[in-house]
Amino acid sequence: MTEPERPIAEKVWGSPDRRWSRIPRLIGSAVRLVWRVNPRLTVLLAAFQVASGTAVGTQLLIGRNVLRELLALSQTGGAVGAILPELVLLVIITLFLAVVGSVAVNYQSLLAELVAIYTYDQIIGVSSNVDLYLFEDSHFLDELLRARTTGTYRTLEIVNSINSLATAGIASLAIGIALLSMHALLLPLIVLAGIPLLIATLVNSRQTYVFEYLMTPQSRERQYIGELLTVPAAAKEIRVFSASHFLKERYDALTGERLTRFRAYLKKRLSVSIAGRLGSTAGTALAIGALAWLVLSNRIDFATAMAAGAAMQLLVGRLSSLAQGIGRLVESGMFFRDYQSFLSRATAVEALEPASPFRGSSAFQRLSLENVTFKYPGTERNVLDRVSIEINAGEVVALVGENGSGKTTLVKLILQLYHPDEGRITWNGVDTKELEQETIRSELTVIFQDFIKYHLSVIDNIALGRADRASEPSSIEEAARKAGAHSFVNRLPRGYETRLGREFSGGHELSVGQWQRLALARAVFRGGSLLVLDEPTASLDPRAEHDLFAHIRDIGRERSVLLISHRFSSVRTADRIYVLEHGRITEQGNHDQLMARDGHYAELFSLQAAAYLGFAQPSSTSSRSGRS
Repeated sequence: MTEPERPIAEKVWGSPDRRWSRIPRLIGSAVRLVWRVNPRLTVLLAAFQVASGTAVGTQLLIGRNVLRELLALSQTGGAVGAILPELVLLVIITLFLAVVGSVAVNYQSLLAELVAIYTYDQIIGVSSNVDLYLFEDSHFLDELLRARTTGTYRTLEIVNSINSLATAGIASLAIGIALLSMHALLLPLIVLAGIPLLIATLVNSRQTYVFEYLMTPQSRERQYIGELLTVPAAAKEIRVFSASHFLKERYDALTGERLTRFRAYLKKRLSVSIAGRLGSTAGTALAIGALAWLVLSNRIDFATAMAAGAAMQLLVGRLSSLAQGIGRLVESGMFFRDYQSFLSRATAVEALEPASPFRGSSAFQRLSLENVTFKYPGTERNVLDRVSIEINAGEVVALVGENGSGKTTLVKLILQLYHPDEGRITWNGVDTKELEQETIRSELTVIFQDFIKYHLSVIDNIALGRADRASEPSSIEEAARKAGAHSFVNRLPRGYETRLGREFSGGHELSVGQWQRLALARAVFRGGSLLVLDEPTASLDPRAEHDLFAHIRDIGRERSVLLISHRFSSVRTADRIYVLEHGRITEQGNHDQLMARDGHYAELFSLQAAAYLGFAQPSSTSSRSGRS
């Protein structure tokens, strides 16, 4: 770890006393999580571990008795049959341990899989409900990556560590009791021999957590570039631009940086591990010396000494496993804190929910933005500055402006994906902060410019508009007809059951216009009383755009429409047009009123008309070219 990173590491770790004191509580939370996942399986595994540990101690004591009797028989010449029952019992216990061990491993794998599923479900639940702007926050994305790692791999480590600790702990206790019955001096010496190894393991656990925490941003960038080099969506552009080599070099540089830091981290771990092993070996040697002294001074007999030697060897191994298990558990407990921290966002989201749902009909009557100001967290510039607009039932309202004027951000505020910093948004006269978000969203339908192409079946692509009605094929087909998609869907190999996209076997690719019509069908199927169209025809040619708008006009007769577009030909018939410049509404009115005003709208409209029809640029435009 470099010197600049050292203060960061201390901040990550915090006060050592305070951090160590948290570990038992974190481990307790992890144990409760495992219990919630499957109590029956948890109890069954615990029973196996108790039985296994008890059997090991019993096996040791019976083995000592058999050894004593064998030595006695060798001197008296008696029959072996006298110890046959104990030999049979020893074999049965050995077989029992083998069977129980195999069954326990099987159930442990099942429990680990169930825990992984449960924890990832929790992460998905939080990710699906936090504010959208967090997905543009690098700190949140680092936290999400740590939670995803912790919620699967680290939680599995906790499960495995708890199981290993239980097995090693119970076995150590049983062996310790047996060893104590042979001579009281041997047990404390062996236990003391395990302390250096435990300390070394705990120190290394801390180093592992700090290393992985600090490497999260770098790991996420490396993962991102790796995905660019391997996912189908980026392949065509990267190939055409011959950018693979450039990206691979960047990936290799990040990999090299990680390896350099990883080697330094491993070097530290190695020195601590060697110190711990040397201390443990010295303690074990001391215990063996004590055993030799006990034999030579006739304080214990030869048979007991042999059994004690075997017990000491077994206990050293078990204590080593115990130390490693504690280290893994403590290490995973630190990572589990990140998982808990991420899940705590769900509590914060629930706290923001209004106490009661909207009273009366939520069907759209009027949406109003009143002096709304918004800036993205971590930035100083207002993307929207005191914006006021309104949409009434039955109206088609358009929002126009140049790229970067704040149009898409305003749409996200209307859709309740973001919340204003100042001002308010009202739905039917009620502040949206006082309403359940789902109450509003159930009445909203949207087609984004960058709508998702779901690589699922056609019927799934449409049904996702209102997933709770996915079992209504007739309604899905009706939505496709209204969106002008039914005819080309019928020509697909399996009709509505055809899988789309090339990502999975048997997938069928569509044209941009066909994907756009499916997105419209999805919006139709969703229903709702306010349709929001965010640059819905940006990637279409003029004919496809004309056809799509013909369908949109038909659909728009049944609901209110907010149309966001930079193509002024598509907004001419709107009841009201708002012009957005640098986050502010500068003009409003219908097309004729705005053209007569000869302002920014008229300038942009004339520029587009000139480009399509070959007119000379209006002289008024050149006189206004200094405007920002």
